[in-house]
Amino acid sequence: MSKKQKLKFYDIKAKQAFETDQYEVVEKQTARGPMMFAVAKSPYTGIKVYRLLGKKK
Repeated sequence: MSKKQKLKFYDIKAKQAFETDQYEVVEKQTARGPMMFAVAKSPYTGIKVYRLLGKKK
């Protein structure tokens, strides 16, 4: 199993950016079709932070 690459996330509530490889990839339906998001837990506030990865292929 390959190690996940580190991604940058931004916690809007804390106004802080952070980098982590502790995230899960989820698919969500949007108006533009299915999109892939990375979801991580913020080390500053503990809330879920989403990052758009792109359209589902």
